[in-house]
Amino acid sequence: MQNTIFSRIFPQGNNSKGDKFYFFSDDPAIDSRISCKDEENLERKSTLVRQRLSSGEKVNLVIALSRYNFFAAHKIAAMCLKLIGEDSDMSWIRLKTEPMSDLTDNFSNYIKEMKSHLPKAITVEMYDKELPAILQKFEELSLSKATSDNDLLRLLGVISEHAFIGPRVMVIDPHHRCNTNCTHCWVHTPGVKHSDEFLNRVFPMDRFRSMIDDAAELKVETIILQGDGEPLLHPNSLEMLKYARKKGLDARFFTNGILLTEDIAKQVVDIGVKEIYCSFPAGSRETYKTINPIQKPETYDRVKQNLKKLMEIKKASGKTDPRVIVTHVIHTQNCHELAKMAEDDAFEGVDAARFYLIRLDVMNKFLQLSEQDIEKIKLQVPKIEKILKEGNVEFVDNIKFQLENMNVKDGSWSKDVFLTKGCTIGWYFNLVPAKGDISFCCHLRTVGDLSKESFKDIWTSPRYRKWRRQGKYMKDNMDVKFQNGQKLFDEHCTHCDNHQMLLEVHEKLKKYDLLRYYKC
Repeated sequence: MQNTIFSRIFPQGNNSKGDKFYFFSDDPAIDSRISCKDEENLERKSTLVRQRLSSGEKVNLVIALSRYNFFAAHKIAAMCLKLIGEDSDMSWIRLKTEPMSDLTDNFSNYIKEMKSHLPKAITVEMYDKELPAILQKFEELSLSKATSDNDLLRLLGVISEHAFIGPRVMVIDPHHRCNTNCTHCWVHTPGVKHSDEFLNRVFPMDRFRSMIDDAAELKVETIILQGDGEPLLHPNSLEMLKYARKKGLDARFFTNGILLTEDIAKQVVDIGVKEIYCSFPAGSRETYKTINPIQKPETYDRVKQNLKKLMEIKKASGKTDPRVIVTHVIHTQNCHELAKMAEDDAFEGVDAARFYLIRLDVMNKFLQLSEQDIEKIKLQVPKIEKILKEGNVEFVDNIKFQLENMNVKDGSWSKDVFLTKGCTIGWYFNLVPAKGDISFCCHLRTVGDLSKESFKDIWTSPRYRKWRRQGKYMKDNMDVKFQNGQKLFDEHCTHCDNHQMLLEVHEKLKKYDLLRYYKC
């Protein structure tokens, strides 16, 4: 069927007379990427076409289709029409990418409709011979219900280097105030002093609503309140969660559990919060006090009881959400009591537990794990798995990847992995600090400012598309800089907080036999 459909809209042979000029995009960077020419090549071709036409010569402009432009053929057509002095309005023609189960038919209809409005001087050719197979493959995956269409659109986006829909996850920092000063935190660790301007920074509710409206339109699936403070200290945190749910997004949040009172627990269950991540880095009062100097040792017991009560309230409601995941950041001050943390998880009856090696920063470098610490942790992992299994608590496996790739000299665990595989986070994730400067990933790599542009305009901008492609080929673009001067690859990439999501993307590309189309 595939060959029949595409042979109809791309007949073999071309009898047009005159020189052929191949156009791949109305964006010089994309035209250059597909044609393997420099970014000035588009202007040179356009100038030459104008010169030939002004001298009375015939030209043949070719819309050359590739995996990197098939969805924007109408834009290339509009550019070509304008070059030859004809009406260039093609804005009403669009490729329907959904449902993915009709992708090849929709693409065929899209091209046929576009061609019906083109003069003989403009033709369309299948430049990328693998494009039909790529489209057919995604259609088959959709028909087989292998995964959701949103998931397939992001995977197609990775291959096509274009964002068909928004990120899967947006992490938002509501504000910068916190009621703990965890030693492992790179924001509030003891000894660090921040200005009042930083500490009083709050994400405005009107900006939040506007951003969530865009997120819903772009098919973002999840928003997480997290960041540089305790979300439950923000006066509008529950309102934010409600608004996200109203717009159809999964709403989740991080907390240290101290303010997770019975009243708050009832509200988050009623709101329909999807997941709660509770950071609980200790298995005893003494360790809790060491890690949280401004808190009393008894706070450890309060957090345990808050979590236990939350699970009881959820059970009594008859609901399955929120899923409660306790996260344990592991470092020199608590690496001796992983088993005790797992016992607490079982006591509380939480849904899942995640043990996670510390992400080092200049602020918490003193907590770097030694080779002896790592060996101690490795011995405890089978024990915590057993305890959690017996307590019906899911073991979320982050720590095994980290241990397998650990460099004890500098504390990194992912240094070469994504230089080799490439970074696909640009299709799946955003971090939104309280200031409103959108970040490419978990570390501050600024791609836009919500005080100047809408989230939708930032996400769909040509500059963002270029950063996504450069991330995909990270090894060749390590020194590329973002708006705030941060490099694409730096020491923070050696202990990437997004590594689990990135590994998942590559596993799916492999599972669905898409890696063959990943790089070209």
